[in-house]
Amino acid sequence: FFIFIINPSFSENETPSLDLNEKQKTIVDNALSSCSDVNFENLLNSRKEKLGVNEPDKSINKRKQLDNSLGIEVSRAIETIYTPEQSLANVKKILSSIKDDRLYSAIAYYIIRDFAFYEHGLCKSLKNHFDTYKVYKDFYLKTKNKELDPIYENENNLNFFYKNSSSARKRLLVAIQSKKRLLEKEQFLLENLKIF
Repeated sequence: FFIFIINPSFSENETPSLDLNEKQKTIVDNALSSCSDVNFENLLNSRKEKLGVNEPDKSINKRKQLDNSLGIEVSRAIETIYTPEQSLANVKKILSSIKDDRLYSAIAYYIIRDFAFYEHGLCKSLKNHFDTYKVYKDFYLKTKNKELDPIYENENNLNFFYKNSSSARKRLLVAIQSKKRLLEKEQFLLENLKIF
């Protein structure tokens, strides 16, 4: 949760800049670049190719030995609320209950599928926050510089545009941090699970 304390009246000296500092700008540029043209299928396919993981064997499905409940169980085991270590322990618990060796590759597939799904969602969120940040920052500056219709150039709009831009900037930086943690967690599981 973020708390915003905005004075009823702005003065240039009191208002923190909405600009990203150089370090933040580099981080944001890199994050946006890594999310350009990504979609779920591409993220999943690149993981499958890199790790040599395929979709579960259809013949197992026909014998009813593999159903959607295993995929759900794996998804729950690696939820974003868990630390990498907790997720590893959760997955190992599932693996220890498996009696058919062919299911190991299915679990590997479900893990990379979920990480592709999470990464895709975070990329979409990240891009939306960046767009929102830019739009409201632009409106704020235009209002401040009296470049809009005078009817819109008032203190309420100035406060509103500033608050929304500042809030979107913070959400953007949080989304970038979340994506970084997600990929670190995925790498941790890949390095510590023998099914990969």
